[in-house]
Amino acid sequence: MRIAIDAMGGDHAPDEIVRGALLYRSEGGTADVVLVGDEARLRGSGLEIVHASSVVEMGEHPSSALRRRGDTSIGVATQLVKDGKADAVVSAGNTGATMAAALLILGRIRGIDRPALCGMLPTTKSGPACLLDAGATMDATAHNLLQYAQMASRFMEKVHRIARPSVGLLNVGEEPEKGGRTQLEAHALLRSAAGINFFGNVEGRDILRGTTDIVVTDGFTGNVVAKAMEGVLDVMTEGIGRDIFGGPLGKVAGAIAMPGIRTFRRAMDYEPYVSAPLLGANGVSVVTHGRARARMMRLAIDVAERAVASRLIDAIGSGAAAA
Repeated sequence: MRIAIDAMGGDHAPDEIVRGALLYRSEGGTADVVLVGDEARLRGSGLEIVHASSVVEMGEHPSSALRRRGDTSIGVATQLVKDGKADAVVSAGNTGATMAAALLILGRIRGIDRPALCGMLPTTKSGPACLLDAGATMDATAHNLLQYAQMASRFMEKVHRIARPSVGLLNVGEEPEKGGRTQLEAHALLRSAAGINFFGNVEGRDILRGTTDIVVTDGFTGNVVAKAMEGVLDVMTEGIGRDIFGGPLGKVAGAIAMPGIRTFRRAMDYEPYVSAPLLGANGVSVVTHGRARARMMRLAIDVAERAVASRLIDAIGSGAAAA
């Protein structure tokens, strides 16, 4: 197995991206890692390098940049997958560019109308929740939401090893009659769909509680919810140290409460889960956080390895064909 890494994408590229790749290898990763980017800046890593002379910047229009320049790091890395020279691509760069490259170069899985980005969030239960769509497609029909549930179910089964993952439809209330036309139609489709363990409607407060393994919604709503929750978790963890356990008495209290604090921080740490493939693309293209450092990048490569090893793309394609 070979995994192509967009070494120039992300807030801390290329140094932290390279460190993540080396960490993956040193901790027993079984796939070969290929760094894609400026060879002069990547030389000396000891890893295979494929040169790419430019990068899609955050302020650029992703599709336009990819069409104008064939030498972007995300474009070259994705083309390696298309050409069979790599089995997956991983990027912490411009999310729009990663999605555009996947769709322009790899295309969609047959039977899938719209791609979806899985926003992985920690829960108070033992595992994460998949919020889909987290920003790939702003608008969604009821049929799109059904396909999201089908793809996410295969993803959670194959990559996170959850048997019969439960699916919730994000809504303004739990009752089946709540929501607008799209939610009502999606509820009916999900309730009658084979191969989906449909729980029913869920509300925003249910996501971190882990009420369901998967929560489906449109990309606009999902992106707002995911970023709001990440912000809340960051503020909470920072506030615990600064406001609650700051000062002399706080430090004493913190020492007493430290075991519980560590347990809470581990439970609410989204780094192990934040990386996920763009579901619906006809190849494994893993998106991770733009501020990824070595640990997060190492975990993203591991997600790509599991997606390839479990034949995630084939499973989604088979499900789409059956549907």
